[in-house]
Amino acid sequence: MSLAGKLIAFVGKQSARRFDAATRDPLRTQTELLLGMVRNNADTEYGRRYDFASIDSIADYQKQVPVITYADIERDMERVVAGEKNIFTAEDPVMFAQTSGTTGKPKFIPVTPTDQGRAHKDQMRTWLYHAQKAHPGILDHKVVSMVSPAIEGHTPSGLPYGSTSGHIYKNMPGIVRRAYSIPYEVFEIEDYQAKYYTIMRISLEHDVHFMATANPSSILQLMDKANAYSEELIRDIRDGTLSPDQHMNAAIRQVVEKRLKANAGRARQLEQMRSRRDGLLVPGDYWPDLGLIGCWKGGTVGHYLEKFDQWFNPDGTRPVPVRDWGYLSSEARGSIPLSDAGSKGVLTVATNFFEFVAVDEVEANPDSPESWPFLTAADLEMDGEYYIFVTTTSGLYRYDINDVIQVAGRYQGTPEIVFLRKGRGMTNITGEKVSVNQVIDAVQNASRVTGLVPAHFKAEADTERSRYIMRVEFAGQTEEQQQVNFLREVDRYLKQVNIEYKAKRDSARLGAPVMHVMREGWYERGRRELAASGKRVFQAKTELLSRAKAETVVVRPEIENIVELNH
Repeated sequence: MSLAGKLIAFVGKQSARRFDAATRDPLRTQTELLLGMVRNNADTEYGRRYDFASIDSIADYQKQVPVITYADIERDMERVVAGEKNIFTAEDPVMFAQTSGTTGKPKFIPVTPTDQGRAHKDQMRTWLYHAQKAHPGILDHKVVSMVSPAIEGHTPSGLPYGSTSGHIYKNMPGIVRRAYSIPYEVFEIEDYQAKYYTIMRISLEHDVHFMATANPSSILQLMDKANAYSEELIRDIRDGTLSPDQHMNAAIRQVVEKRLKANAGRARQLEQMRSRRDGLLVPGDYWPDLGLIGCWKGGTVGHYLEKFDQWFNPDGTRPVPVRDWGYLSSEARGSIPLSDAGSKGVLTVATNFFEFVAVDEVEANPDSPESWPFLTAADLEMDGEYYIFVTTTSGLYRYDINDVIQVAGRYQGTPEIVFLRKGRGMTNITGEKVSVNQVIDAVQNASRVTGLVPAHFKAEADTERSRYIMRVEFAGQTEEQQQVNFLREVDRYLKQVNIEYKAKRDSARLGAPVMHVMREGWYERGRRELAASGKRVFQAKTELLSRAKAETVVVRPEIENIVELNH
């Protein structure tokens, strides 16, 4: 085992022991965690507002502190972003995670030192410890890991906002950094083609045993780009260069080029691999000892794994194990998978305080959280589906994260959960989290810009093709170019208001949307069919955003025209 691997194993073992102890009695662990958080923050503005000092139990907490969404705390959070202290936590934030809001306005989630250490570093060490234990040798050679930039900007108070995983990667100890093939600066390359190219330019020279990033679509994009530019990559490896056609900041290029040396032997090997497969360059050849891939396996991105074998097991003889990354969001890390099986992970009961409400209860009374029966981690039933609410050391209290999870097992009394989907009014194909509000606003904006008036519309997340389908019935006659302009404006607006949608579109993880122009009367004919089937039409809510539904014999004749964008 390498020195870096030994160090990771040592610190990981300590983290894993603490994690294991916490899972034995989840109710006790959760109670102690919650009471510690309210006690530590009793003298903050939020703590005084809801009398944290008088809370002695979970029941007290649920009675005194309301369920919130980001909109409920947005004004207070703006004050935190501006630099005001002691509002949500006694501990000052060290950075902010930025994510797209449900109305298009970015959300800023504070990251405190405790949150950064406990929720990110410690839990990641636990994940790595168990992965390394199951797959000895994955850290003996180079690791290819992909993260987002640690700093994407600064708040008015001067604190950075960006990716917590990027921050950890950037600041990892030098001895650990030796295990990773990609210098952090590469992740700050703005041009996605250049970023993927550079990652592969460096990584192709190494014997990679472990590959990790949250989203499997990023891995597929990386493989696609490496194959598309295989001739250029091999030439760069032979000559010890980095193609001038790849656009990046001069300072980043300088960092990368200092690491490069001519490697004619490796270039010959890659060319031979390419020749054996009629010009195709696949990681199953150039990384034959790849022992593990870490990424999300379930939810709305799980279908991407169906394409893994064509790259990593092209001959069908040696499938590469894949371990789920765990339930993870900007707001909280919710689970740690302890095996390669499925996508389930053990609830992080020592990191965040969790509450749950059965899906049926929420959807029966979606606007009445005061009526919901809240459950603790100890109350969950096997196979049950629940909305999840989180209290964190970074200052989120009873936060409605709008995610649905399912209980898939138990580990020492603690539930193992899988992420199923985003909840109310939101879809997610590859991490973009598009809300119904964003779709409505995008359509209204496109109407103002183009002059076209939609009589009815809806958006569908087509997970199979990684794109959105807009179904629009226009009021009056329209020309095809007008339709193209309308769709382009919808896409442009979504890029503007949803930073994750833009990032996924720019990196080609999310394809260009298509629009189905529906025949006049489409919407009403659909309602009549519902009525004929016995559905209570007048009680049914108009569904403006959903996962894609099969184009049945009923739908297809309703399509008047299909509009596509070039990119």
